[in-house]
Formats: sequence, structure tokens, C-alpha cells
Amino acid sequence: MRASIHKIKYAAFLFLTPFLYAQKPTHSPNPQDNTPIDFNNLFDVIVFIVLPILMFIFYILWRKQVKKNRDNKN
Repeated sequence: MRASIHKIKYAAFLFLTPFLYAQKPTHSPNPQDNTPIDFNNLFDVIVFIVLPILMFIFYILWRKQVKKNRDNKN
């Protein structure tokens, strides 16, 4: 009895899954909705150029500080 219920569940899952994957959300972002970065916009310049450079510089400085502290402990 229990095996037949599992077979029915498996068959239903097997046949209904393609219909679930076929649904596309209507308000989700699509690759076609992307716009290029506008370098005339100050916000875009700060977010996409200045902040990554600052993050990289601070990471390098932080790693040097960690290494210096580790060497001083030993």
C-alpha cells in the first residue's frame, strides 16, 4: 500500500515539475533591462570605480597590519 502511494507521488512530481519550471516571474529583472554604466553620473563613478579601489587599498593596508601584529607576537 505504502509503495503504491510513493509511486503515485513520484509520478505526479515527475509530470508536474516541467510546468513549475516553465513559469517565469513577470516583475523579475531581465538581462535585457540592464543599462550601461553612465560615467557622467557621479554616483556611478563613486560606486563602480572609487569604492572598489578604496576597498582594495584598505584590504592591502589591513593585511599588512595583521602581518605586522602577528610578527610582533612571535
